[in-house]
Parts: sequence; structure tokens; C-alpha cells
Amino acid sequence: MGTPSSGPLRLLRESHEERVLTALRTRGPLTRAQLADQTNLSRATLSSIVQTLLAQEALIERAVEGASPEAGSGASAAGAAAAGVRGRGRPVSVLSLNPGGGLAVGMDLGHRRIQVTIANVGHEIVASDAIACAERTSWARRVQLAITLVEDLTTRREISLTSLAGLGVGIVGPVPSDRGAVVHQALGERFGVPVFVDNNTRLAALAEATWGAGAGVGSVLYLRLSYGVGGGLVFGGRLFAGATGAAGELGHISVDRDGPRCPCGGRGCLELHLSNLLDEYGGFDNLVPDAITDVATRTGEVLAAACNTVNPEVVVVGGELTDAGEHLFHPLRRALREYTHTQVHRTLRVTQAELGYDAAARGGIALVLTNPPEEAEWRRTSCS
Repeated sequence: MGTPSSGPLRLLRESHEERVLTALRTRGPLTRAQLADQTNLSRATLSSIVQTLLAQEALIERAVEGASPEAGSGASAAGAAAAGVRGRGRPVSVLSLNPGGGLAVGMDLGHRRIQVTIANVGHEIVASDAIACAERTSWARRVQLAITLVEDLTTRREISLTSLAGLGVGIVGPVPSDRGAVVHQALGERFGVPVFVDNNTRLAALAEATWGAGAGVGSVLYLRLSYGVGGGLVFGGRLFAGATGAAGELGHISVDRDGPRCPCGGRGCLELHLSNLLDEYGGFDNLVPDAITDVATRTGEVLAAACNTVNPEVVVVGGELTDAGEHLFHPLRRALREYTHTQVHRTLRVTQAELGYDAAARGGIALVLTNPPEEAEWRRTSCS
């Protein structure tokens, strides 16, 4: 016969342990208070689980210098420390997965740049590099360049990939495509681990929700205003892909129903409107204030429609146009306030993206850490 410590009670404890491990794998380092919020476990239960996992060396705990014990569960402790938040009492400590538990590789196969970033399961970046490529470079060649970059990085940094958990790869355009299938097959054959492929703008959204301006909150809406306009939705630390992987295509919401036909099949899309302005003025640096205000207002209207639908906590805006600062954000916020429901905009925060060129590659890492291996098979099928 089983003992009281076996059977249902043991299964319950294992379930609680998995909740803790999943939260740290998805969110990265968390304080005990944040971990309690993420897992919905009582402080007593969580304390017991954490002590066991620390003893097993599945977790590590470290102090965060300069962080306040009252920094709050809505933002990461690391972010609080970086902001210089200080308080009285004992120093804040954060829990994370043991960095020795494995690695994840993120790749961004962009139009003109290939980025590779490597991190451990504790969300620590251990290596990162990029190389330029021509827009006409074939997808097979891009993949080979990315593989060579991984090999070069791991050799220079003396990094072993024996504990590699998976690869997350950002590509330009829709995921269900020949390029997605080429990427998935070639990398799967080379590294022999699960390969996750998604649109690189959506991966940038996931990275901002994990490491950047949206870290520590439950729902993030991301928009990138660049030579292409795209977006992404992140709920509970996981990227929302939609039925066919096309969720977050905010650039193809119409801002002018009588406007020109867009290649997507729509008319007067935000992406096409911005593209026409860039052609007219010769790039972002030459946009006059009235043009920026125009784009900002139309963008605010697009974001308002999206926010009324999904009610996010934070809107993160990235891309070259954000270099305009408040010339962009002031009219954007004004339009967003005007066209959103009071319950939506009352608590909504709009902020600029924090991450740089490696955002999509970091999002690829987060995709590996937030999805089970069987999810890679779903995405592989989606790419076929």
C-alpha cells in the first residue's frame, strides 16, 4: 500500500513544482512574491516547493542590488534594480532556473541582417552576434549563414551545445510558406532539436514582454513602425499566434478605405500609408512634423481598435519612427485615448520598445522556453 506521501499527494506536489518551473522558464527571474502571483500558490506551499527545488539545484537564488522589497509583483525585480529603486529592509532576492539546465538559440533571418543570440534557461544571454546579408540572398543560404554564425560563436566562447533545448527562428513575412519549411527542415537536420519558426516581428513582441518594456505584465500589445509595419500579442508570457499564425498583423488594418490597394488584398492599410510617406520624403529622417503627426494619429486609431478588442495592460511601440520621440507619442496617445473605451484607456500604458536589433532573436529564445517540444511540431506543420 502507498504511504500518505505517495499517490494523489505526491502528484499534487509534482504539479505545484511544475507550476513553479514553468513560471520561471517563461518569465525569467522572479521574486518570491512575483512567483506566488504567477503560480497562485500559498506562501507556505511555495516556500516548501522552492526549498526542495533549491536543494535539488533545479533553482538558484541571488540578491538583486538596489531593488526595493516593495518593488511590486507587476514588474521584474531586475527591472526595479536597473531603475535604481531602493527601499528599507533586507535586499530583494530573485529565483531562477539553474543556468546549467540547458541552452536555447534564437535567430533572426531578416532582410539585410542575420542575428544569432544564445541564452541559458535562467534567461541569461551568454553570446550574441550578427552579420549582414543582401536582400536577394536565398533562404537556404541565410540558414547556412546562421548555422556558421552559431558555430563561430560557440567556438569563440567555448560554449557546448550538448544541452541545447531548441532553436527559435524569426523570418520575414507569413510563417506558412516555403521559406518557413526550408528553415525548419535545415536547422532540424543540423542540430537535432525542436525548431520553432515564427514571424520576426511577433518574436520581437515576445522579447519585449520577456526582457523589455512589457516585462512582468500579463498582456502586451506590440507594434513596430518600420519599413514594414507589424505587431504581436503576448498573454501570460506566451505569444498568441492565432488560428493560422497571422495574429497581430496591425499593419494591414485600413486607415483609408478609399486609399490604394495593398499587396495584402486590403485597401489603405497602415503599412502602405507609411510606406508611401517614406517614399515621398525619402526616409524616416526626412519626415516633416505634419507627416509624423499624421502617421501617429492613424496609428493611434489602429491601436485603439486593437486595444478595445484585447484590452492589454501595455502597448509597446518600436521601430525607426519611435526616434521621433514625443512628436510621435503625443498625438498617438491622444488618438488612442479618443478612440478607446474608458475602461480600456484608464489603466493602459503606452511606452517605447527597449530592446535593440537582437529583439527577434531574443524572442526566438523565449519561444523555445515558453513552448513544449510538441508545439514545434505544430509550427512545423504550419510552415508546410
